[in-house]
Parts: sequence; C-alpha cells; structure tokens
Amino acid sequence: TTIDTNSSSKESITTFEDLPNELLYEIFDYLIDYHAFQAFCYLNNRFQNLFFHSNFPIKINIREISKSEFEYYLTHIIKPCTKRIKVFQLSNPCIDPCLLLFSLMKHLTQLTALVLNKIEANYIEPIVDHLSSLPVLSSLTIISINNLIKKNNIYSKLLRLSKLKYCDIIIKLLQCPKSLLVATNEFSTIEYLIIDNEISIDQLTIILSYVPQLRHLSIGNLTESKHDQIEKDAVNLNHLKSASLKLICVPFNQFETLMINYFRQIQVLSIATPFPRFNPDINEYINADRWQQLISTHLLNLRIFDLQYASRGLDPYNKHQAFETLIDKFNSKFWIEHQWFFNWHYRQTTSSNYANFYS
Repeated sequence: TTIDTNSSSKESITTFEDLPNELLYEIFDYLIDYHAFQAFCYLNNRFQNLFFHSNFPIKINIREISKSEFEYYLTHIIKPCTKRIKVFQLSNPCIDPCLLLFSLMKHLTQLTALVLNKIEANYIEPIVDHLSSLPVLSSLTIISINNLIKKNNIYSKLLRLSKLKYCDIIIKLLQCPKSLLVATNEFSTIEYLIIDNEISIDQLTIILSYVPQLRHLSIGNLTESKHDQIEKDAVNLNHLKSASLKLICVPFNQFETLMINYFRQIQVLSIATPFPRFNPDINEYINADRWQQLISTHLLNLRIFDLQYASRGLDPYNKHQAFETLIDKFNSKFWIEHQWFFNWHYRQTTSSNYANFYS
C-alpha cells in the first residue's frame, strides 16, 4: 500500500494482510494457546483457510480455560487437526487427560512432544501404557500434583518407548520396581533425562544401564545407596557430557564411586548439597584436596564445575573457623588454573547459623 505524505514523495507501508503465507505460517506456530488462537485466526477468511486447510504442523496448549471454551477448542480445532498436531501441552488439572487423549491417540501420528503438567498421579500409568501408540513421540514431560499411591512400572515402560529422546518427570513417590533389573540386551533411546522426584543411587544406576545414548542427566533429589559398595554395570556412558545432581545426605565416598563408575566422560558438572549439619571430620564436599584428586584422576574432560554447598549449625567460633580453613584450600593453583573460583557467605538467624559456599 502507498500513501501520500506531506512531501511530494510516497511512502510504502505493508499491512498485516499483505504478508506472504510463509510468514503467516510462522505466526501460526506461536498460536498454541486457545485465547491467542481465537484472537487471531478468525480475523478474516484468508487466515481461517490458511489454518484449517493446510498441512503445516500445529501446537496445542490447554491451560486455564472454561468448560465451554474447552469443548469448542476440542470440537472445532483439536479434533479436525489431530493429524497435524506436533506438540500437545495440557496444564489444566480439571480436565481428565485420559478421557481427552485416549480418543485422539491413534490419530496423533505427527506428535513429537507431549507435556502433561499438573496431572493427577493416578492418571499417569494408564497414559504411559498408551504412549507406544504414538509413532514419533520423542519428547515427554510429566509433572504430577500429588503422590503416587499404588506400585507401578512407570520407569520400565518409559524406557521401552522406541523414539523417546527427551524425558522430564516429576512424579512424587515414584520408585523403581524390584522387577526392573540391570539392562542386558534392551536399551532406551533417551538422550536427555530429568528426574526431579526422589531417587536413590541404587535406582539411578539401574536406570543408567538402560540409557547408553545419554547426553544430559539432571537429578533433583538423589539419596544414598543402601549398599556399602556401588557396583559398576557394563554400560559405558560415552556420550554423557553434562550432569546436574542435587544430593540429599549422600556420603562423599558413594558420590565419588558414582562419578568414577559412570561419569568419567563428563564435561559439565553441577552439584548441590543442601544443608547438611556441618562436621569437618565427615563432611568431604568442601574438601578441596579430595575434589582435586577425583577431578585430576578420573574426570579429565571436566570443563565447567559448579558446586553449591550449604551448611547449618555453625557456631561463631570453632566450627566457623574450621569451615573457613577448609574452603581456603579452594584458592590453590589447581583451581585458579581451571578458572574455577569460589565465594561464600555466612548468615545468622534466631534458630541457627548458615554458611553457603558456591562457585
């Protein structure tokens, strides 16, 4: 469109309706929310036709939505376009995910990513049972809002999904069943594994035996092994480049064995140890010499080292001084050469005293 300006020249202005179809398809890629879709798609017939009568993949995101809006969304958008859906996100606990998904499963032939957020725990295993019917599902996120009560085989079923590359789960009280044994000839395709619920070292090592292609691991609540020794399984995690572990009362010797057995190839390591009661005789996570020995002997590829250590129960005198003596050793030549620098701060409250040491 051209318009006259105050000068003799003409200025060219492109209106939204003049955009080529290719750009509009890119815009449609962001219309994953019902309200955003409603606001845009029905502006004119051209936009409607482009959306409903094309083959470009679409994303669905169901969040806060009324019953009437959901029924309209399901009838007029989701069902007619089921075969084109590549991403499906459900974050509304008022909607029964089984009732919604089971009727669509056999038609979700292009679905690559499924996100189930704020889901009731009792729905999880029935849904996982049906995921094998999704032929190209490569990304799965499941976040529960309550605890699992019944025993289940969720881990083993997830590990059998043939195309899965990314798996992110926060399922309260999820445990590995005793029937899940160390892998021998059946392996998973998972490359990115995030587990934010509690899991023990014993359970983790079993799961690691199934994921030889693993590249990134994140564990949000890792607890100690029940055994004195952590056995190394036959799997070699040669592709594992980064790991983030939050340790809950894990003795350093168990952590050290875990690193030596499974994490030798690691390049990026993030460790958090929240609020163990300080005891300089048994607390090794701020022992610079022991860290140096572990890294220089077994973690030769490590480039980025992030340590977050928090301790409580320090008195202002003896323990405080012992704490400072330990962390001063992180200023040695080894740490400076790697450009790994540390800081700390001390906080005193009416109930306790806290020290935070971090890189």
